Amino acid sequence: MVVTVILVLSQSSYEKAYAQSGNANWPYPAYDSSNTNFDPQTQINNNNVAQLQLSWVYQVPVNPFHIAGAAPALGIETTPLVVNGIVYFATPYNRLIALNSGTGGVVWYYQVNMSEFSSKPWWASAYIVSSILYNNGTIYMMASDTSLYAFDGITGQVKFVIPDTGKSIPGNTGYYYGEKAPLIYKNLLIVRASTTDYGGRGYVAAYDLTTQKLMWSWYSVPPAGGQPNWDSNSSLGNVQAYQSDWGTTNYIGGGAAWGLMAVDNSTGVLYFSTGHPSGLYDAALRPGPNLYSDSVVALDAATGKMIWYYQINSHDVTEHEGGWSISLAQVNFGGTTKKVIVQAAKNNYIYVLDAASGKPLYDPIKIGPQSSNNPNDNAGSNSNLTLSQKVMVGNRICPGPDGGVEMSPAIHDGVLFVVTQNACGLMTTGPVTYKAQTINGYIYNGDPSAPQNSTLYAISLSSGQRNWKFEMPFRYQGSSAVVSGGVVYVIDRSGVLYALDEQSGNVLKSINLGGLGAAGISLGETLRGEEALFVPAGGGDLPSPTPGVVLAFALPANTAPPPGISIEEITSIALGVVVIVMALYIIAKRGARRGAV
Repeated sequence: MVVTVILVLSQSSYEKAYAQSGNANWPYPAYDSSNTNFDPQTQINNNNVAQLQLSWVYQVPVNPFHIAGAAPALGIETTPLVVNGIVYFATPYNRLIALNSGTGGVVWYYQVNMSEFSSKPWWASAYIVSSILYNNGTIYMMASDTSLYAFDGITGQVKFVIPDTGKSIPGNTGYYYGEKAPLIYKNLLIVRASTTDYGGRGYVAAYDLTTQKLMWSWYSVPPAGGQPNWDSNSSLGNVQAYQSDWGTTNYIGGGAAWGLMAVDNSTGVLYFSTGHPSGLYDAALRPGPNLYSDSVVALDAATGKMIWYYQINSHDVTEHEGGWSISLAQVNFGGTTKKVIVQAAKNNYIYVLDAASGKPLYDPIKIGPQSSNNPNDNAGSNSNLTLSQKVMVGNRICPGPDGGVEMSPAIHDGVLFVVTQNACGLMTTGPVTYKAQTINGYIYNGDPSAPQNSTLYAISLSSGQRNWKFEMPFRYQGSSAVVSGGVVYVIDRSGVLYALDEQSGNVLKSINLGGLGAAGISLGETLRGEEALFVPAGGGDLPSPTPGVVLAFALPANTAPPPGISIEEITSIALGVVVIVMALYIIAKRGARRGAV
């Protein structure tokens, strides 16, 4: 593990400089703990966004690790955080980087030693960091081995590590990889790990923030080998119990809570969605609805006890789980204001659920082109609970494994801004490696012969009606939609950033970033008080390996000090830098003398 400190300003200087700067920060992966992706700043708005100019470019370093059997790490997939004039993001190879928001210069970085991961039998040999979190002066990042790191936001020093949260999951015979930031509720750190088709048992766990001790765990699927009466909590949701749900095979796995979670701090309820069952083996071996995969789940954040669930797809055979995040919002419905949970799913349905009960406010909203060969999508009690993938082989499946909604939406003023990826898939059979065994299984990939494009929708959450839509000629995956200052920002898979008018959907500006769009933008203030747009580019499935870049865009230069910061305060910050640099120099000299003795 290596920490490099380039330049450090004191915490008090930063706090003083930002005391009167308003909406200066972007501290959560989706701006706030409700995952709205709405930033209330107004400096950059629909009247001036066309004037944005490139301020700086930071070239992401090349991955220093070469791990046998692991996929190459390309680009970045984290939406940058912006806090007190520092931009934070992480690379897939587990390097956390802090940049000066005004210049793009490195403030500090920390590199997790990934060479140790191969010795950990629960690690899935996959690595990507898709979100990080800032809270109360600390940056949190889950490493790919499922260890959780807490860093001082100013110095980069490690405050603590909760090692290997996926190491000892009871009943697990699969593998995990960490990628998502934790969520904080009061004094609890709430974590989970991804598993997809690696066969791990989906879990959510809470640790005490002070002692780092495990406080509770919740599991989305039964242990390998099955569990009698697994779905005994079925009275809390929309799908009833099924005798011997999941069966008794050792293949059982999946249901990871891989998207962004939300918490209602006023009620203490935690909300998240779970992924699909592991799809490499025959689904006929897991009869039943397969609770609680493919579900929106509400837990008591303090205890981990389930409050309600809503299963989107029962007995999923086409990987049509919920997408990258759920959102907590307030919607005017029937003359009253209701708290709702919004889940846009890969089956191209949008679910608007009452946050208290989990019941739908109205029928799910269907978006995107016509679906095909998805027999259990949104079928509820009419689902075929013993279905095998055999019936899917040789048929085009739309949406495919990488569609429809493959990103986090944005919500503002009762309107949902969501992109669906219009891409289909094909399923074949053949030998696959699953849980360290070679089995005759199912291979599900995209269909390159089918049309591949995407559509951005603006949808009223009160009525479910579409306000407008915007067609994009390329795919869209991984980049969250963002709304701020009357502008909606989206980045398609080809790397084009679109800025559209929030009310009309008209294009106000587009920028070709020169690299694949795999993460969303963020906004925040620099130390000069100017608002800037921070944009990651590169990563994912580019034809040529690229470590990616982070770009900053701002309005034409304004050199005036930010509001509320005096010349004396700026001088104080500068003097603080001088003092710290001198202190570091003296310490270094003393260390050198000791080494010479």
